[in-house]
Amino acid sequence: MTITLDAHPLRVSVEPALGASITDLSVAGPRDAHAPILRRAATGTVTPAQTASFVMAPWTNRIETARFGFQGRTHQLLPNFPDGTAIHGIARDAPWRITDRTPVSARLVYDSRADETANFPHAFACVQRFELAPDHLSVELGITNLSDTAMPAALGHHPHFNRQLFSATEDPILRADVTSRYPCEGGLPSGLPSDDEHSRRLRAGAPLGNHNLDDVFAGFSGRASITYPHSNTRVTLDCSDAFTHLVVFTPRAADTPDAPPLPWFCVEPCTAVNNAFNLLDRGNPATGTRILDPGQTLESSMRYRVETL
Repeated sequence: MTITLDAHPLRVSVEPALGASITDLSVAGPRDAHAPILRRAATGTVTPAQTASFVMAPWTNRIETARFGFQGRTHQLLPNFPDGTAIHGIARDAPWRITDRTPVSARLVYDSRADETANFPHAFACVQRFELAPDHLSVELGITNLSDTAMPAALGHHPHFNRQLFSATEDPILRADVTSRYPCEGGLPSGLPSDDEHSRRLRAGAPLGNHNLDDVFAGFSGRASITYPHSNTRVTLDCSDAFTHLVVFTPRAADTPDAPPLPWFCVEPCTAVNNAFNLLDRGNPATGTRILDPGQTLESSMRYRVETL
């Protein structure tokens, strides 16, 4: 049963059966027509990868060869991406249970112990709470270690923002407070982050363009904004201190330099870098991986703030 919250002019829909993913986040515009801020899921969507935004837990983005080391043990996961990695965690791939809701709020829970397909060696639970106001959507997300040993954990959100809002001629301006970018091969960090042109563009705020990024940035301060100048609208992400990394994904319609960009792009707040568990196991302490003792919780919050310019 889809949950729809309405606090005019904002409206959000959440699908519990699809990993408590957002299927629509829209704002009312001229003549009260709702324009989708996030890519609206098509009717009949059956995979969270095609939704407006999904949760990443208990890891974010890719784990190399679907295998990671932790405290002297190696854990093999089932790969779920053509490149042989384990991608985006598992919480998005199972139904969540609604625990309470109002016309403008909802809380949902995922428990890996009730998930026969759970692809992770530790038992855990996630709680996600949505609260909608006329000018913002707040999303709280937490993960708790339910096993009897320590576990590594990371959280993230994977929203797909539309390049167009009310105007068909937009080139959104993306601004994010980051310090540096990781060199990556196949979506996996291959070295330490450093300041570069793309980091500077994000800090300054620049038109999105067609740069075909799929990159992870370090030193994220928790704030990013997307400005739609022709639609006189800005969407600002205000994230809690837990989110120290940011992934920016601006895919093209084809794998050629002259291909046009897809009509959406991703700005993904994450508590950890891609492949964080393995990087930590190899001696890198700055991955963002949180080690949760039994019963311990990693909490986070994010707010989509929508304003007219």
